[in-house]
Order: sequence, then C-alpha cells, then structure tokens
Amino acid sequence: MIKSCVALAAVVCAAVATPVPGHGQVFLASRPHPDFMIGPLFVVASVSPGTPDVTVNLSWSLTTGPVTSKANIEQDLYLLWPAEIVEATAPGPADPQLTRELERRGLSVVGSGRLVLRSRDRMQVGTAALGEPVSVTPSFANFTRPGSQSGVVTYIKIPWTSSMADPISIVTLVMPFRGLLVPKAGTWLEDLFWGRRQVLTAGFGDLGPPALGLFALYYERRDRIVHLARDYSLLIANFGDSDHLKIEEISPPTAVRRQSRVRAGGEVVALTLLPSQDVATQSLRVQYHYFTGRINWRPIVISAVILLVTNFAGVFMLSTDVSRRIRRRRRARRRFEAAAASVNGVPSRDSLVTLIPAGTRYDEVVARFGQPDEEHERVTPPGRRTLLYRGGNGGEHHEVAIELYDDRVREITCITSR
Repeated sequence: MIKSCVALAAVVCAAVATPVPGHGQVFLASRPHPDFMIGPLFVVASVSPGTPDVTVNLSWSLTTGPVTSKANIEQDLYLLWPAEIVEATAPGPADPQLTRELERRGLSVVGSGRLVLRSRDRMQVGTAALGEPVSVTPSFANFTRPGSQSGVVTYIKIPWTSSMADPISIVTLVMPFRGLLVPKAGTWLEDLFWGRRQVLTAGFGDLGPPALGLFALYYERRDRIVHLARDYSLLIANFGDSDHLKIEEISPPTAVRRQSRVRAGGEVVALTLLPSQDVATQSLRVQYHYFTGRINWRPIVISAVILLVTNFAGVFMLSTDVSRRIRRRRRARRRFEAAAASVNGVPSRDSLVTLIPAGTRYDEVVARFGQPDEEHERVTPPGRRTLLYRGGNGGEHHEVAIELYDDRVREITCITSR
C-alpha cells in the first residue's frame, strides 16, 4: 500500500541559469543549506462518498531566515507526490523540460498537463474560498519506473510568483489524486458485517518505499532540504455526508475529530504538523466506511440474522434430541408390549387372531413382535413371505408361522411339539 502524503521540493535557480528540479518529498533548495523555510503549510484532503479520487488543497507560504529576505528567493518550486493526478485543471501541455528531466533519469512519463495556482488573502484561510488564479500555471507529469509495478507518482513544477513572497497571503494548489484511498484488507465475514471499508492516509515528509523512485530523486540533493518552519501548520482530512459516515480508527491518537465549520454535513480529522530539523514523516491515517439509510443497518441486520440462525439451529438440535428420545421410548414400549403379548417366547393366540382381519403389514408385525427367528421368502410366485417365531417351555417347543402375501398377513399357523 502506497501512503498518501504531501511534500514539496523547491530548487533555487539563478536568473540566468536553467532551473534544476528538486527531487524527493521534502523542500529542496538549489544551493546547500538554505536559509529559508516553508510555513505555514495546510494540507487538506477531501473525501466524498462513492468517489474513488481524493481532492487535495495544498496551501503554503515561505518564511525567510534571519539574514534572507523574500525578495532574494525568487525561484521555481517542485512538488513530488506518491500518487497520480487524475486530470489537469488548467488548459495547455506541460513544460517540456519537466518531462525531459524525468526521461533522462530512465523514468517513464505516463501523463502530463497543467494545474491552476491560486492566491488568497489571510482572511480567506479556513474558508471555502480558494482565492484568485495567478498568472502562472504549474506543470505536472505522472511517471513510473519502467519494468516495475511500484505505481504512478507525480512530479509538479510550480513557477515562481510574487504571491509566494507576500506576507499577507498564501498560494493554493488544488489537485485531484488517484491512489490515496485503499480498501481495508479483511475477511469476507468482516466485509459482510461492516461493508466495504476504506483507509485514507495523508501526510508530510514521507518518501515512500524506495521502489517508487522518489527516494533516488531526493537522495541526489538531500543537502538542500528546506525544513518546516515553526508556524501554524495543519494536516486535515475532510469527509462529506457525515450523517452516513462511520469512522472506525484514527491514527495517531493526537489527531482531533470534529464537525466541519466550513462544509455543512461534513466531518474533519485534523493533525498539527510539528517542525523538524530532519526528514520526519508525519502522517494521518483514517479508517472509515459509508452506509446507506438513516442508520448503519448492516451490523444490525447481520446480527439479527445470526441470532435467528443460531436460535433455529438450537431448536433443530433440541427437536432432534427430543425425537430421538421419543423413538427410543416407542421402541421400548413395543418390546414391552411384544413381551406381554407372547407366551413361552412366541406371540400368543389372542394377539395373533387380530392380525388377519386388520391386514397387518410386515413392518407392523416386526414392530409388534420383534424380529423373527427365521424369515422365508418365495421366489415363485413372488410376494410371499413367511415369518417364524420359536420358543420353548420345559419339554414343549412352540413355533408360530405367519404367512404374508403382498406385504399383508394372510395365514397364521401355530405348532406345538412335545
């Protein structure tokens, strides 16, 4: 899984020199050990139900060091992002130098275009207003490493504008990204119970796995890192339709969750970005899912179904056990009745005389008197069967032959031998 994160790479270029893009998910300057920082920085990732893409609003300004003025840092900025821009937001092709820089390093460009850069006054920060477009349009290129399945990342060139040095305004770049949302891995039972869950990961300063190719770009100019200033900087995840939103997990626990004060029906998870003198990853991870209806009905319905199934299973098991007990009692009662109806170990005459008028069947005879001592079946003519019951008492030997034809008792013979 590729983490979604935010980082900028700024390269300082002389007025007569060709701009050299910075590489990596951090700010970079064209000269080592830059004397300026970025701040404030606001990274806002907006999620809408049913939409696989995430719109990111990136707003920032520059903060100078003790001996540097903003007028002396006129330079293009470069942004590397470990996700793919879905579509351009401004007309026109990308700067050819941007794609050539990537192709010279053996990277494969899969798409390019331009983006709208806006400037907004400090009073518009925290509102839905994006500001007014500036005269320059950043270029972007989506690229990947050939021969690998590491995914598509984006390289953005932001031409210099005086708005980045304005002390009372900030610049904003709006980018629609694909790949910032990933499905939560789970079993089929979890998906059935909770539905399809998603994970949003947004951050700052994350280079991603080395396989992405971003690390190699950053590593070449790692001595030009521009750190995050000690300004108020935030990482925000905006979720629409909070009435149908279920947030299951937020990491880190220091993140704050609240209702949106800007978007009606929205919910916000915010994390304060801390300044650091090293390349430190600061990320926000939110696991969530959207549901339909007035309430989150899926867990309720699934729980009710499981409860009904277990109850039916219990009733079935109980009924099976009860039926088994009843059958045992019936067999014991039949054996007792057969024993009571027998004389000298064979059926009594009183019990035998009732068999023929009733047209007793074979199964009924066996159920009443038990299994016979012998059983004869004639082949020709078919359908005739003889059941022999034998018993004795002292010097007498008793034998009862019950003749059945077409599975019904037709004749009974009793034989006594002394």
